[in-house]
Amino acid sequence: MQILTRPGSTMTRPQVARRAPLLHAGTVGAGHRLGRTCHVVDIENLVGQPENGERHRPAVFSRRAHELSIAYRSKWVDSSDLVYVGCDAALMLEMLMEWEEYSVRFGRGADGADRALINVVDIDAVARSCDVLQIASGDHAFADLAARGRSRGLYVRVVSRSDSLSAALRRNSDGVYIFA
Repeated sequence: MQILTRPGSTMTRPQVARRAPLLHAGTVGAGHRLGRTCHVVDIENLVGQPENGERHRPAVFSRRAHELSIAYRSKWVDSSDLVYVGCDAALMLEMLMEWEEYSVRFGRGADGADRALINVVDIDAVARSCDVLQIASGDHAFADLAARGRSRGLYVRVVSRSDSLSAALRRNSDGVYIFA
């Protein structure tokens, strides 16, 4: 049995694995933090589609991504965490400024940012240095990453909008938090 390495943490890995499978972000506080976290943030998935079905205007999408970035970092990111952010190359400048102290990856086309994020995460290195893999996306493309994280003993937490969470990603996670 291995004790989590984060100072002040008293949870063991088996205790982490027995956590409830579905929680909402509103119930999570600082006391629920398990240890060092690797964040994999699919910013476009968290922003979502326009409500009326029209395409996002770049300025509107950038504003929403900015607001969401601030909210996400203030709620979830600790100074010791690893953070990988992915987005379409069209948002490169905005996301580099927004997430400047973190690793920002860009892709082009359908699932380009998802592939860029998945390719940059060395799950074995993450398992050696972190206790939690937090996937901020509801996209099915991250289901395999979640399964690989769990197989290496990581607590896998998904932060997603309720309308974008894939069943495969939900099945491969230990906890799901709805991010509004």
